Amino acid sequence: MAVDPNERVIFIGVPMAINVRDILRTEAFSTIRASGARVHLFTPASGVGEFQAEFAGDGVEVHPLELPAAALFDFVDGINLRLQVAILSLRCDTARIMVEPTVERSLPARFVRSFLSRIGRRGQDAVLSALRRLVRWTAPDLYGKAFERYRPDLVVGTRVLTMSGPRTHSSPRYLDRHLLLSAARHGVRTMVLVSSWDNLTTSGFFPVDVDRITVWNDIMKDQAVDIHGLDAARVIVTGAPQHDAYSAAPYRPRDEFWRGLGLDPEKPVVVYATGTSGTVSREPEVVARMEEGLRRHLGSDLQLVVRVHQLDSVERYGEVARRPGVVVDHAGNPQVGAYHDRDFDEAALRHLADTLHHADVVVNAASSISIDAAALGTPVVCVDFDAEEGVSYHRSVSRFYDFTHQQPIVRSGGVVRARTPEELVDAVRAYLADPELHATGRARLVREQCGELDGCAGRRVGQAVIDAAGGGRTGPSPSQARVPLEGNAGARVPSPT
Repeated sequence: MAVDPNERVIFIGVPMAINVRDILRTEAFSTIRASGARVHLFTPASGVGEFQAEFAGDGVEVHPLELPAAALFDFVDGINLRLQVAILSLRCDTARIMVEPTVERSLPARFVRSFLSRIGRRGQDAVLSALRRLVRWTAPDLYGKAFERYRPDLVVGTRVLTMSGPRTHSSPRYLDRHLLLSAARHGVRTMVLVSSWDNLTTSGFFPVDVDRITVWNDIMKDQAVDIHGLDAARVIVTGAPQHDAYSAAPYRPRDEFWRGLGLDPEKPVVVYATGTSGTVSREPEVVARMEEGLRRHLGSDLQLVVRVHQLDSVERYGEVARRPGVVVDHAGNPQVGAYHDRDFDEAALRHLADTLHHADVVVNAASSISIDAAALGTPVVCVDFDAEEGVSYHRSVSRFYDFTHQQPIVRSGGVVRARTPEELVDAVRAYLADPELHATGRARLVREQCGELDGCAGRRVGQAVIDAAGGGRTGPSPSQARVPLEGNAGARVPSPT
């Protein structure tokens, strides 16, 4: 295939279905396509006809993500990731809390962390730079032929940050790391669309020296600069494209929506949003204890929706699902292709928005769903107790609220942190009596985490990608590449006051 030297070419890695939701099914992708650039998607769903039909064609080609098979690379990258975690633990509370048990029981771990602390920030940065070079040198060039054939101007990663250990660092969740490693080897500029609020503090360092990144908010920008050492000019605050759906009224009528789930819209509905399976120890038991406490106070008026995370299993909640007034609702749709997480199409995203919009109270255990619910003005209660008493701090739910990305949520005053089942019941009852309670704190939470909910985050992300690709081999300048943001941005969600 001949390559037009005046046509920008962009590679985008999409290793998880959640990134399909956040990028390909938002205005981020449509904005990139409207620029006229040729786009190559690298995905575990490359062999799925439905995926090809939805995204391929009209300047878009779809390719498989490759799984590396290189023993030397596996060994080197395992060491690399351990050292990254150790360095990150010196720069943020999240990683510090994560590594404390290992440091306490392991003399080598204590020695390494002490050494890294003594050499200071400059020395740590030198170690990170050396690790990147070593990993790049040992990594197989999985996409060398694609780089030679299509000559991309920009390579975009959406899930390249990983804190996984040496046995799982090549997990399909993070395979777009290898796109960026190949980009560095071939001298192609790189960009990362940071996919979640916690990635910069929980998931290690970038696999290469990235040229540009997008983040949700100013807090994340500060983390990119202070923790990762990026120049502020390389960090673009865009908001989160998946939050654009929350500015797109109207929602389905409450009566229609809750009746569709078999619930009575005249009665209050509490939504419990689960986390990834294994994150919260024995989470089904936490949900059961919450249901029992609420049932004692609300009786037959209690209606509970258990929204099961796309990386959690419905079967785990079978016991509580059999209780009267309880509905279990699995997030998203069945997996597509080799994606290991459930698929989110526009209907699934709208279903989430309707669920949070019409919920009277949303309950979760240190989940990002707190942000989503607050964005819709819905009261939030955060579980801060475990299924069993006497759990050590490093296995408890409480530790999550000390994580760096969670601290602004706690400080915002927009959520209630329930330390016992009794406090949870009291908080839910208080919100049912007065839904405007803590509305000012919720508004602060939304400002800090979402920025401006104007429905244009996807366009801003797409424009940032176009700008980053615009300075390629022979492409137009960023100003020439700019796609105007005029037009209907969607109805703005009123901030609670």
